[in-house]
Order: sequence, then C-alpha cells, then structure tokens
Amino acid sequence: MLKTSKSKNDPTARGPAQQTKMVEGKKVKPALYVGTAIGHGRYIAAQDESGKLVMGREGRPVAYRDL
Repeated sequence: MLKTSKSKNDPTARGPAQQTKMVEGKKVKPALYVGTAIGHGRYIAAQDESGKLVMGREGRPVAYRDL
C-alpha cells in the first residue's frame, strides 16, 4: 500500500499562526525599508499600527527579525 503524505498546501497541516510582535504595548507588522540612498540598505523593518517605523537608538528603523 502506498503511503501518502500531506500536501504542503493543506491548511490542517500548517502550524499555528505566528504571534504578533509587540513594542511598547503596540502591535507591529513587517514593512520593507529601502534606505539605500542614505547607506542603510534594504531590509524588513518593524512598523506600528499607525504606519510609523519603529526607530532604534541610533536613528535607524529596527529590523523586524530583531524584535
């Protein structure tokens, strides 16, 4: 008898949704930051619910993965 595996597109096979990240009590979401003109490069930064980027101590947007 053939053994069938679950499809990667099967919603029941997927894990639980990732928890939302929080900064100072506000939910944040990922946003693409393009700062190549000023030497910062391109990366996924954290953006709060109002649409403002979450800034770090040195004045650069905080990378989403660092939260």
